[in-house]
Amino acid sequence: MLTCACGARFEVDDSLDGREVLCPECQQPVKAPDAGRQPRVTSAWALASALLALLGAFTVVGTIIAVVLGLIALVSIRRQRDRVTGTGFAVMGICLGILFTVLTVVALNAGELFGLEAWMRERNLARNVDTSGPLEIIQAVKGFAITRPTEKWGKVPNEDSGDPAVIDFQEDLDLLLMQMAQHAYIDVRVVLGRPFRTLDQCKGEILSEFEAQHRPQNPFEDEEDAFRPAVRVRRLGERRLDAKDGMEGREIEVEVRCAGKPWLFLIRLHRRGNNGRIYVVRAYGPKRRFGQIRSELETALESFRILHP
Repeated sequence: MLTCACGARFEVDDSLDGREVLCPECQQPVKAPDAGRQPRVTSAWALASALLALLGAFTVVGTIIAVVLGLIALVSIRRQRDRVTGTGFAVMGICLGILFTVLTVVALNAGELFGLEAWMRERNLARNVDTSGPLEIIQAVKGFAITRPTEKWGKVPNEDSGDPAVIDFQEDLDLLLMQMAQHAYIDVRVVLGRPFRTLDQCKGEILSEFEAQHRPQNPFEDEEDAFRPAVRVRRLGERRLDAKDGMEGREIEVEVRCAGKPWLFLIRLHRRGNNGRIYVVRAYGPKRRFGQIRSELETALESFRILHP
């Protein structure tokens, strides 16, 4: 039953629901109610986009997913305008997702851009690095000596930097040096091999040690071990070193990618005669700043010497 503004009341067929019909009395159009139309619902994609953009703020992955869900919501709403709404939520999820993603990327790189990362590292590790004393460090018991490139390089007590980025690669060391501002390291390890053990054999074992740092995840392992980051090793080059002071040597350059972050390693293996000792000297740092410190690292590597028995 319809009621016109003129006061007339009349019935219309159900097939005319939602359409305009003329009043039989005054001939003015009157819209018939749509008895079968359901109220529009808010898109679940749009709600999920807005919610994830807020809850996943500064996680990058969460905010990117929020943007994707927002785009899906807009497409869905456009195809079902008469049944689905929520454009505002979708747009909010997309905008916040993009905003938080950009802010997160900037925040992650701000320390590098403005020197905050180096400042915090020096503040936290200054007490753990000893930069005093002469530049040349002599380890008479271990039978070697090496010179710090500059006074900014310091000895790490107990050969334990506590640096989560490389802590898995700093085991069983005989000397550990660190340059805090550049986040670079130099370490020495004495391998007590048998007299017939060659440098090439030792080289293969040194490279395999990087990959051995990662094991497949096992739900029965301790939580700390179950989430160890994957390690990828890529050999960039190698060469035989010129004999110096009776030492034979090899040099290997490798890129080690751990948890998505690449590090470069210059590794030298030295041996004198068949005394059963092989000296592994490594100089390494993040790939993004390796060019800035390479000359210092090579200077230290060149300074390494095996003490006479």
